[in-house]
Amino acid sequence: MKIILPFLCASALALSLTACAGTINNSTADTTSNVTFTFTDSGVTAAGETDTGYEIDGTALTITDSGTYTVSGSCADGSIKVKKGMTGVTLVLDGLTLTSENTAAITCGKSSEVTILVSNGTENSLSDTEQNNDDNYPENENAENAVIKCKDGSLVTLCGDGELTITANGKNGIKSGATTDEDGEASLTIRDLTLNIDAPVNDAINAEQLLNVESGTLTIDTADDAIHCDLVLNIGTDGTDGGPTIDITNCCEGLEGAELNVCSGDITINASDDCLNAANSDLTDYDFTMTISGGTIDAYSSGGDGFDSNGDLTITGGTVIVWTDNTADNEPLDADGTITVSGGTVLAAGGSSGMGMNLEAAQPCVIYGSTGFGGMPGSTQSYLIAADADFTIEDADGNAVYSGTARCGANFILFSSADVVADSAYTLKAGDSSTEGTAQSGTVSTGMSMGGGFPGGGQKPDGEPPESVDGQMPNGEKSELPDGEVPEMPSGERPTPPSGQGSPADGNAPAGDSTSDTTPTA
Repeated sequence: MKIILPFLCASALALSLTACAGTINNSTADTTSNVTFTFTDSGVTAAGETDTGYEIDGTALTITDSGTYTVSGSCADGSIKVKKGMTGVTLVLDGLTLTSENTAAITCGKSSEVTILVSNGTENSLSDTEQNNDDNYPENENAENAVIKCKDGSLVTLCGDGELTITANGKNGIKSGATTDEDGEASLTIRDLTLNIDAPVNDAINAEQLLNVESGTLTIDTADDAIHCDLVLNIGTDGTDGGPTIDITNCCEGLEGAELNVCSGDITINASDDCLNAANSDLTDYDFTMTISGGTIDAYSSGGDGFDSNGDLTITGGTVIVWTDNTADNEPLDADGTITVSGGTVLAAGGSSGMGMNLEAAQPCVIYGSTGFGGMPGSTQSYLIAADADFTIEDADGNAVYSGTARCGANFILFSSADVVADSAYTLKAGDSSTEGTAQSGTVSTGMSMGGGFPGGGQKPDGEPPESVDGQMPNGEKSELPDGEVPEMPSGERPTPPSGQGSPADGNAPAGDSTSDTTPTA
């Protein structure tokens, strides 16, 4: 039975860090390898100082002992497998093109310790076919459901200065297993290399225990999650300015883990659902966390939340730019617990003001947002910023503290940075309109969160939330309507918003204009 052992994560990480201390270039790969293998469509040939430590069966290569093994060539149906329990194994990919028809191109057996090193200056590709999926092909006993399969208890590091392209026609691109009592600790670490993954069926990278993406350049196009871990997902490393460059061009969800940590890196995400998600439906009574302490994240969701944590969401540093185009109950920042912003630069904007959030602004923030029933069915919304519009946020002296271009129409905008001063005025300018806001710090409640707040976003001028709207109209009276009908305001009127936070009286601002009090700008 698979079990998750969080207390083993630290030691698993320590082991993974030692697996790829350096890189092997083309010249040293040949001289340091125990054996060099060359794949062809008709078989595998071996050259080296020893004829032990491996087995060859047609185009299937099995590594049976510790050592460094270089693989190259091209094969339309072949595979590489590291036997169960083998440690100290390094596979050097040195210009390898390998497709496997009904199993993984590379399999790291249970309890193995393997470094897959992509040789400097080489281009390599691994792929499978649709048959490598036991859900769709239950009769295929060889299916591993991934192009690179790292089984339970395996410690695998994927690294090097070369380029590796993975095409997952079966299910996943890379799959790492679980930590179990029987097989030991499991982890997957990615470092240095250029990694391209096309996964049109399922996840690009999927791990069950511990996944570290420390550095390198990753480009991912996937049908489901781009980078997923059931337990701990670490992006970048603490105290570094580098980190990975990750470009997720298409996905359902971008980064997902029960404990999701972004420490460094340059990350771009285009998602149809959540861009970042701290969740795992199989875990109960678990303290889900999402922590962003560094790096740059530029994220866009066409139909989900931007960042969604089933626990707390904490931003202590880095640069976060997140846009959500959905106009229902999704929002750019969403947490079941508390959202804490204590550092960094944060621009979170959405087409909907969503269902609200409980925000601890240790670093002051300014919020611009609709005060109507933003995001509720049947509501009429207009945008503070229209899609593709240029905008700036200026301080009282007219100095721009932020400028950018809207990824989508937005009627809720949160901005925080080290330049924002509590209780100071800031103006959002988009086109010929401007919207005034006052920076707040401390506890801030917005929208229709359980902590109170005005419907659809915005606060009273003193920062205190208005009286509860639980099941009530803004005048305090409960609406009593037939099932399925949407409540209307008395005489068709909208509630009067606090200054700088509401919509024009007619509720219809021009595209690109704000939904708050507007004044022309020069």
